[in-house]
Amino acid sequence: MVIAGHGEPAERLCNKDPFTMKSAEYLAHLFPNSKFLLMIRDGRATVHSIISRKVTISGFDHNDPRDCLVRWNRIIGVMYEQCKMIGKKLCLMVYYEQLVLHPEEQMRRILNFLDISWHDSVLHHENHIGKGISLSKVERSTDQVIKPVNLDALNKWVGTFPDDIVQDMATIAPMLAELGYDPNANPPKYGEPDPIVLRN
Repeated sequence: MVIAGHGEPAERLCNKDPFTMKSAEYLAHLFPNSKFLLMIRDGRATVHSIISRKVTISGFDHNDPRDCLVRWNRIIGVMYEQCKMIGKKLCLMVYYEQLVLHPEEQMRRILNFLDISWHDSVLHHENHIGKGISLSKVERSTDQVIKPVNLDALNKWVGTFPDDIVQDMATIAPMLAELGYDPNANPPKYGEPDPIVLRN
């Protein structure tokens, strides 16, 4: 069961489970009309979030950030290859940082990929929670979805990793560079936010 029972019947169903991307090729075969979004995020921020929020993921030891980075590297590598394998018509790579910094541009890109008409309400998702939009009570990021887009999460990880890990980052997590992140930048330069983001 991939998506059964996740909500009311609808024209389009959405399954927010990052690990399904590890099987994108198989799922694309099972669901020929499906499309996939691979949300790419700086692995250092991802691991910091997993550890600080105590997100339970099989094999991740919250007391071993080095091992968590190694595991992130392995998992995102598989997802990245799966996305490339099924191709750009079925899988769109979206950078979390760019979505936060440039929400309208990125949401237009996403909706266009999904063949969904543009509506300004997507820029203010927090106003629609509980009004026809229900969220999982067990998904750990639900508490963040109810908030407006904000810049806080981008650099929270800076200064949280031990020096030896920071020095070895390029070796520990080579997927950072593969995905376009500078493993030696602390803090990194993700870009300048749009005015709408600064007003939130």
